[in-house]
Amino acid sequence: MKLNAQTHAILLLTTHLGKQTKAKPLSTSEWGRFASWLRSQQFQPEQLLNHQLPQLLNEWSDPNISLERIQQLLDRAAALGFALEKWQRAGIWILIRSDPRYPQHLKQRLKHLAPPVLFGCGNAELLNAGGIAVVGARHSTRAELEWTAELGTTLANHGAIVVSGGARGVDQAVMQAALAANGQAVGILADSLLKTALAASNRQALQQQQLVLVSPFNPEAGFDVGNAMGRNKYIYCLADAAIVVNSTPNKGGTWNGAIENLKAEWVPLWVKPNSAANSGNSALINQGAQTLVEPITDLRQLINQPVRVEATPLSLFDLVPAESNPESVVAKPTSIDQPITINFYQLFLDYLKQTAKTPLSIEQIMESLQLTRPQVSEWLKRAIEAGYVVKINKPVRYHWCANTKI
Repeated sequence: MKLNAQTHAILLLTTHLGKQTKAKPLSTSEWGRFASWLRSQQFQPEQLLNHQLPQLLNEWSDPNISLERIQQLLDRAAALGFALEKWQRAGIWILIRSDPRYPQHLKQRLKHLAPPVLFGCGNAELLNAGGIAVVGARHSTRAELEWTAELGTTLANHGAIVVSGGARGVDQAVMQAALAANGQAVGILADSLLKTALAASNRQALQQQQLVLVSPFNPEAGFDVGNAMGRNKYIYCLADAAIVVNSTPNKGGTWNGAIENLKAEWVPLWVKPNSAANSGNSALINQGAQTLVEPITDLRQLINQPVRVEATPLSLFDLVPAESNPESVVAKPTSIDQPITINFYQLFLDYLKQTAKTPLSIEQIMESLQLTRPQVSEWLKRAIEAGYVVKINKPVRYHWCANTKI
């Protein structure tokens, strides 16, 4: 996969790449602070790849973002290279905030808290097309799922894009119904983007440009409650209005996401009427949501509500004019801004140089880089023959030759 240098640097600084990570990647808010400082100094993220950090960042000071942490994150080039190769085979693409295809609504509504990186598969144009968000519980009754499916069909028939989280229950019901009715859908996933992109159930919709799946998290990340809660805001911010099918009062992601939207006033919020004592929908109405009136005959009744929408601010490293080529995400190309062609064997050597100062077993290397034994064995053999690595027996381990230059 060819990466723009800016994208390469931002991925290294902000993306989790597996168990081998020593330093924790920068959170969205941490990246916002660091990127803001870089911009104030007229630096670009890609310069971090080609300079000595103590000299470049001599005026940087943050107790939570040390130079050591930044350097450790940047040293993960090998692990990133292997991950990129795997993602490319699955058709995964990557957007950073300066890409013209990056969702404008996220930058408008979240500003510096918009995710620095989005991984996706499918029709990226849908990310800037708006739509109706539909959210609800993973565990729903049959009647609720049938109602949700009818809603998905109705929205598709009205030409609305369905925006949801792709989780089981309400999310999948509304998306599948919309796609079955020849509609379009946006799925904002909290986990397992790679697995979902390869699922047979999504293949046709992805190929026919009906569907886009996107996530701010590593495409191979498993389920994490924090990630699931964190992505809720993106569902609302990519839409023009939202509908809550069901919720539990003061509990769970659906409730918290709806309350977050009501407080931030991102989009109008509608709820399916439910008078049950254990339903959070009535409580959401008391908090400011509106009762959904059926049948839906005009989408304007959902969208045309007073909601605060501000002009797009100048976002961090948004350097590309709208008419520019989406594949070229840096405004002023220089030698370091050209696409990077990754030499995976070279990255393997870089990884060993950083980590094999203490002898490693082949199993440790396989686990860290998520590679197969045959691939690791082949590259270790090459490295030994070239004099970069020494094999130690009883037990078998591999050690980087300290005085060897790559």
